[in-house]
Amino acid sequence: MTIVETNAGRIEGFEEDGLTVFLGVAYAAPVTTERRFLAPQPVEPWSDVRSAKVLSSICPQIPTYGPVGNAAASRLQFGTDFLTLNIRTPSVAGSAPVLVWIHGGGYALGSANETVLQSGAFAASGVVEVSVNYRLGALGFLHLNDGSPDNRGLLDQIAALQWVRDNIAQFGGDPARVTFAGRSAGGFSVAAVMAMPAAKGLFARAMPQSGASTAIATMDDAQKLTQRMQEALQTTEAGLKEVSIAALMVAQRDLCNQSYERHSFDRDGSAAMLGVPFVPVIDGVSLLEHPEAAADAGRVAQVPMMIGCTTGEYATHATAQPDMDFDLAAQLLHERVRAFGLTGADIVRRYRSALPDHSPRGIWRAVGGDLVFQNPATRFARLHSERQPVYKYLYGPIEADELGAPHGAEVGEVWYRAGMDVSHLPARQAVTDTAFGSQLHDVWVSFIRDETPISPAGDWPIYRAEKPVLLQMQKPDFRFELDPFDNRPALWQSV
Repeated sequence: MTIVETNAGRIEGFEEDGLTVFLGVAYAAPVTTERRFLAPQPVEPWSDVRSAKVLSSICPQIPTYGPVGNAAASRLQFGTDFLTLNIRTPSVAGSAPVLVWIHGGGYALGSANETVLQSGAFAASGVVEVSVNYRLGALGFLHLNDGSPDNRGLLDQIAALQWVRDNIAQFGGDPARVTFAGRSAGGFSVAAVMAMPAAKGLFARAMPQSGASTAIATMDDAQKLTQRMQEALQTTEAGLKEVSIAALMVAQRDLCNQSYERHSFDRDGSAAMLGVPFVPVIDGVSLLEHPEAAADAGRVAQVPMMIGCTTGEYATHATAQPDMDFDLAAQLLHERVRAFGLTGADIVRRYRSALPDHSPRGIWRAVGGDLVFQNPATRFARLHSERQPVYKYLYGPIEADELGAPHGAEVGEVWYRAGMDVSHLPARQAVTDTAFGSQLHDVWVSFIRDETPISPAGDWPIYRAEKPVLLQMQKPDFRFELDPFDNRPALWQSV
């Protein structure tokens, strides 16, 4: 039995596999109906000792976004008291580096309670690990015109970081050595929060993984989504605060499916690039500008950053599409590339010239993967590297026709703990080479612990736009090479 004092009251954790564990620790008040669209509210203090031995409920959600989204959706019990943290620490008496992890799921799915995040891998490696649940979908990102704050899901994450700043020393963590990290929408979140003034000073390192400065809405885009939501629920904006959570989730699912399956630039604006409608909005209050503009001006968090992608980010996404020729590929891509002043035919023609051996589906995979993952990571890395050390990586083999390691394939190894039972992990997160998994996990730990990461290939060179060296992690080898995707952003430049 281990009891720790937080700023709201005492909590009791438990010992597991040599670690001290605290589950379902509230960092903000429950998301009741009246608090749905408010900023995160403080936890009401308590005088007794609260148990922190069971995972909390999760944010309400219904599977959406095709095969990738269905895999990311959580099947755990949802509720209202889900603004919680899961903490594992090697010792409550230490002063260890801290990892704060944001889960993915297209801003509408997933949770910090998923099995892959419960290994205790980082705590076993001497890091205090904190995984964060936050508001998703409409609860986290729907704009309202009544003064309700925008970007509530990101405000939740900032509240979690503030909780870590104020409390993590009691769990054996060093609040001056916090790494803010996440994958997919978690990586998108990290890049967005880096540009939010309220997050200044809350973390010392950043680690966006398979996600960067993607899916940022303008206020006009956000207003259109609000109107779509009202029409779907046949209610007024005020009525959105009163509908049942079940009805809200059905409407959210339907709008997400519509945006993902039938992209429309006129309907969704920049969100059509990704097909994810509930995204952060540039509101002029919490998020003043696009993260890339902020990075270009030096207005993102000035911290070292480790950033990267897998080699086949769109390999799984492409399975949702029918058999195609180049004309159909252009048709499917057209609405997604209009934000760049391009047509689908333009981008397919450019990619066919650059990648002449690719099939139509391979071109579709290349364009989609670059649009959503590779190019934003490259742009953000280039901009941030002008002022801070950046370490870029690429996970998986380079394979023909834009195949390779699919989106999320590295997660099981990032969270791999030596000797753990890997049989319970889903196939997409399988750890087939445990020696490689241990080495990859240690690379992540080295950045969290030392800021200047090391790898089995040696000291990791700083990434530079003029010399874009990255760490290629391809089983069973680690090696440094020039980024094979570095030329891809040029294919999108206006003529």
